[in-house]
Amino acid sequence: MTLRVLSMGWGRQTWTLAAMMALGELPRVDFIVHADTTHEMAGTYEFRRKWEPWLGEHGLTVVTVQGKRPDVVRPDVVRPDYADQVMIPAFTLGRADAKEGQAQRQCTNDWKIQPIRRFIRAELDRRGVTLAKGVVESWQGISFDESYRARDSDVDYITNVYPLLERRLKVADCIAWLRANGLDIPPKSACTFCPFHSLAHWRQIKRRGGADWREAIAVDGAIREKRREHITFVHPRRKPLARAVVIPEDFGASQSTLFGEENACDSGYCMT
Repeated sequence: MTLRVLSMGWGRQTWTLAAMMALGELPRVDFIVHADTTHEMAGTYEFRRKWEPWLGEHGLTVVTVQGKRPDVVRPDVVRPDYADQVMIPAFTLGRADAKEGQAQRQCTNDWKIQPIRRFIRAELDRRGVTLAKGVVESWQGISFDESYRARDSDVDYITNVYPLLERRLKVADCIAWLRANGLDIPPKSACTFCPFHSLAHWRQIKRRGGADWREAIAVDGAIREKRREHITFVHPRRKPLARAVVIPEDFGASQSTLFGEENACDSGYCMT
């Protein structure tokens, strides 16, 4: 017996996989599992609220899981080299030598991978299935133009499956398929404050403003002094976010199409 699970990020690639299952173009998984970081963009949550019932109407079960501690800064760490632990891969600046670096990324494991694996283990226990090599298929939405992100699972009982890679479908192909089937195109999925945002994406977030930008600003400020040896920032310029992101509107201009979009983190296992 094999348990099949789609790791759902509610971005374009994973939404395409789920919709293909709903419309009979792909075999169905047992569960679609969304690991909610609690920090997704507002547009992602709006999209999920609209389209999750549609998947249910087509017989697909969506389960939402969360990490035990979604905090960006954790004060309960015993490691001696941290005053507090910053969970995201923030950009660092040495206090003594101004050396530039980047903090270790822990958010993906704690907020996405481990919550999904806890669900999988619980479901296997419920079904009375013993852990064995390849007993679980983890379907992931990595497209052909992101093939460099595909990799084997680090546990024997899970086999990673990449249906978009097998079909050689790129992000543009996913968008074309969704449009051809009369389905909405979701926004790119990522945490509001993710240090892996492109410079163009940061400009888009600032331009839109609202809760997403406010959370990014708040997190950037909250992490600044939380490490003993480094000052930390969410932006690669290692400046406070409000100053690091510059848009024409800052100077009274309006030029919303100057910068093109770049990819963010659409799959269920962001940036892995």
